[in-house]
Amino acid sequence: MLGKLLKYDLKKNMRWLWILFASTILVAAITRGCKELAQEIMFFNILSIFFDSVFYALVINSIVQPFLRSFLNFSKSLYGDESYLIHTLPVTKNQIITSKFLTSLIEMLLGFASIVVSLLIMFASPTFFSTLKLLISTVVVGEFSLFCILLLFIILVIVEFLMFISIICFSIVLANKTKEKRFLKAFLITAALAFVAITVLSIFMIIVLLINGVSLSVSTLALSKTAFISILTTGIVVYSAFIILFFVLTKKEFNKGVNVD
Repeated sequence: MLGKLLKYDLKKNMRWLWILFASTILVAAITRGCKELAQEIMFFNILSIFFDSVFYALVINSIVQPFLRSFLNFSKSLYGDESYLIHTLPVTKNQIITSKFLTSLIEMLLGFASIVVSLLIMFASPTFFSTLKLLISTVVVGEFSLFCILLLFIILVIVEFLMFISIICFSIVLANKTKEKRFLKAFLITAALAFVAITVLSIFMIIVLLINGVSLSVSTLALSKTAFISILTTGIVVYSAFIILFFVLTKKEFNKGVNVD
């Protein structure tokens, strides 16, 4: 039954997101084509400027929309107009929460995949990766694997977004235990928990920096490959731990009962 519930959530949420992701890749291809033709025809230079702005707007939306739709769908499905239908389905509360979290994960992965593909279409060239490596070398000392660092960075960003989604969903469940000022309470709980999470991550990162022998007093912070990868890995581990924690807490609180007006 979890599979059917997940399919329903994805079908409902992805109606607009599929268009957004496909449009991002399509506009990237059009923009790249215009830039190539602009070397010969000035008209395409004007078009490339227009499509550039459209492309970056789509990229931003490919990140923001899955994030927003995840917790809006969570709130609407469990406490809004659809709540009576959801709560009468022959599924457990744990399956409902699991479906929502898996839907968020899949949407975020698809969103970032479309962004990576579109960026490669836009900027891929014989010097593209060497330029990226040169840019990263301004903060990383010594030889390093560009693919490894980019992969870790993308994973870090994805789990960071998922952590905030898990915090927001937990806050929504807690806030809906009461009858008044639910939105305000959800916002305040989210802000407090996000502050705690970021503080904990900062403490762990400082410890990692100190373990790697990095001085925090220098004006220009250049890290070794080991220190840089350790920082990225620390962020992934800490954020993942918070995702699991709030996932478990959300299911625990949700199983206590649902207050639907």
